[in-house]
Amino acid sequence: MKRYLGLICLLYSGIIIYVWISNTLKNFLAPSMQIYLKISVFLLIIMALVLLFNNKIEYKFKISDLILLLPLILLILAGDGRLTTNFASNRKMNYNTQIKQEKTNTTKNEEQKQEEEQEIETKKEITSIDVDVKDSSYSELGTYLSFGPKASNYVDKTIRVKGFVLLDDNVIPNGYFAIGKYNISCCAADAEFVGFYVKKENYEVKNNSWYQIEGYLEYFKGIEGNDAVAIRIVNLKEIDANSEEQYVYPCYSYDNGSCAEVSKYDLSYE
Repeated sequence: MKRYLGLICLLYSGIIIYVWISNTLKNFLAPSMQIYLKISVFLLIIMALVLLFNNKIEYKFKISDLILLLPLILLILAGDGRLTTNFASNRKMNYNTQIKQEKTNTTKNEEQKQEEEQEIETKKEITSIDVDVKDSSYSELGTYLSFGPKASNYVDKTIRVKGFVLLDDNVIPNGYFAIGKYNISCCAADAEFVGFYVKKENYEVKNNSWYQIEGYLEYFKGIEGNDAVAIRIVNLKEIDANSEEQYVYPCYSYDNGSCAEVSKYDLSYE
């Protein structure tokens, strides 16, 4: 029954090769981790050949060995590995769990004044983009602008970002929603939502739908005292989910000098 183990090794290597050439490997592993899985393909093939053709190796099959098929079954059931956007509510960024809805004590006059100021500000036109959020800088910018100690330095900067909408009153303050993607540091098992706060105002957005947003960044104070910024929308359009990568990774994971994109921004934590 040693051939059973040999066939298992071939099946594993075959599935890895399939997700490799079909370009879906990125849905399971961060780019920096993929090299190790690719190397394992050759090792699995060598092991399979040894088990299938080396008669000196003895192996006695046990029922418990069937558990080796479980990962294969799970891989097949996983399909292309893309998570549904509904999964985002269970995989929110760590700091989002600290944000609670904050009650304000503004008077009616103050509220009216704020509404008038907002109406003026929303009439601004965008002539250039200061922060154009690329996938290679998504993780760093999403984290910093939502929870960075000096995020307020980006007030009045213009921003463009694409992602899917998360509406969750448990972790997002009243009057706001979040737009983001899944951030993966190692593999899909550690995927978590990373993104940006957006002021709702009179815009109607659908939970889990994909949008491109352009707007201005304004100061935003979390109830925990963290400085952050939120996007005030100027342009909003719905986009096709299939036109965008669902996953983003820390810049160093791209292994193509992507951290140079991040270095353009002053993400100072001092």
